[in-house]
Amino acid sequence: MFFRDSKTKGVQKEFKDLEAIMSGLGFFRGAWDYTKATYDIKYTVDEVDYYLRLRAVVVNKKQLESPKARLELDVPYFVRHFFPHGMDENSEIPAELTEEVHQKVAELENALASA
Repeated sequence: MFFRDSKTKGVQKEFKDLEAIMSGLGFFRGAWDYTKATYDIKYTVDEVDYYLRLRAVVVNKKQLESPKARLELDVPYFVRHFFPHGMDENSEIPAELTEEVHQKVAELENALASA
């Protein structure tokens, strides 16, 4: 499920600032290379893992872990993990997580706008 109405798309932040914002909100950098990163929060319901995820791409000529690397964000999305390596981007948010996930997206938008 993609949060297409989110105010994160196109936001740009320096790597060091983005790392501080994301870790402060409970996200971890789950996947990355020299030009992109994916930040995740993991949720588990009935032994099924889900992730709230946000992708970021380096838009200047720096490598990702350079403090001066500038990243542009996409929209957050919610996925269900299928063992061993599958992700379902069309998964619905389980009812018991709906409020928490929507609240986390709002916190993310606020943190990015105020930093």
